Amino acid sequence: MYIATKKDRTAVSRFARLMDLYEANYINMRLLLPALDQLQGDCISRVNGCLDLHIRVIEKSPYTSTLNLTYVFTDGNRGEYEPDLYVRVYHDARQAEVVSGLLHGQRHVKRCSRSLEGSWKLNRFLYKWLRYCLRRGHKVHAITH
Repeated sequence: MYIATKKDRTAVSRFARLMDLYEANYINMRLLLPALDQLQGDCISRVNGCLDLHIRVIEKSPYTSTLNLTYVFTDGNRGEYEPDLYVRVYHDARQAEVVSGLLHGQRHVKRCSRSLEGSWKLNRFLYKWLRYCLRRGHKVHAITH
């Protein structure tokens, strides 16, 4: 007979909270991109007084879409992308998760492991960033180039 330890229950609880975060990220992505199903290529959301939010469709399938979200900081001829997140949207499960990301001052590293801590950090950042973008008025309504 298997008896769950406190450590097992804590991991299950953290995993459940992460799944809730994926769902919240999906909801915020749909608020930011109401026409997500129709988006193609590169999109830019412009709001007066804010940095332009660059959104690029990387891959689309019937059940998932992979997007890149970033700001572009230009210094002369060179552009820096920060934060730079790759987000996979699961249309059927109604979840969105960061699969790769660069946060301020960090290397861009593909998330190889599925550690709860690494997933939580990137996805919590996505949640806060999406909420910020929505409060500032960012939204992409139409199909763009």
